[in-house]
Amino acid sequence: MERQRRRISIVGAGNVADNMAPALDAVADVVTVWSRDISHARNLAAKLRAARPVDSLDDVDTDVDVVIIAVSDDAVALVAAGLPEGRAVIAHTSGTVSLDAISRLRKGVFYALQTFSKGKAVDFADIPFFIEAGDTCSHQTLTELASLLSRRVYDADSTHRAALHVAAVFACNFANSLWTDADMLLLPYGYDISVFGPLLRETLDKALAIGPSAAQTGPAMRRDAKVIDAHRQKLDPELRRIYDTMTQRIIHNHFPDNE
Repeated sequence: MERQRRRISIVGAGNVADNMAPALDAVADVVTVWSRDISHARNLAAKLRAARPVDSLDDVDTDVDVVIIAVSDDAVALVAAGLPEGRAVIAHTSGTVSLDAISRLRKGVFYALQTFSKGKAVDFADIPFFIEAGDTCSHQTLTELASLLSRRVYDADSTHRAALHVAAVFACNFANSLWTDADMLLLPYGYDISVFGPLLRETLDKALAIGPSAAQTGPAMRRDAKVIDAHRQKLDPELRRIYDTMTQRIIHNHFPDNE
């Protein structure tokens, strides 16, 4: 006998919700979408099969299997406290907010480790999900729901999620900021970051295949002072400070006894 489809409510209409709600609606039934701005709720609901947009927390259907709270970290506790009583597992999507921010018996964390942007769809099948819950039944519900979306579902308490999140800032946010700097360095010469596509893909492929430490290359690895000095002369003071910091970091990581 086929398992009955889960019923879900989505609280939030930002980047995470905009990506997660359609993915959930493909494997479950999203019944309500909340945003404090009703136009945002309507825009997201329009992407789903039969979801009802609402702008009052009192109107969020909590007699469902799971309510997913996908709002800013600072708003999680307040939003969770404002939801009506119901049988649902109330779960937030944050990598840094504690499980205890939700003061309900049936509560959890439904953290997808990915960068999300509106208008850029992602394939959830390979996105790692990290689950925490306040009780065994809620944990099973959230794990089963995540498993409908992804092949990679793990347990992670608040301490582990915090470590994952800060490491992700280095690997994703900081790296992307450096790509922005690289793009700006290229633009005056008629190029942009797209010319680095093969370079960036090969760098990532090597890092995943053999580990980032073994994959490290460049003038700092060669201790090539002449090239490093030539690079520094081309940079404004702010970028030179970043260049020097990253150069010293590579030297520290690979030659700690020769700094």
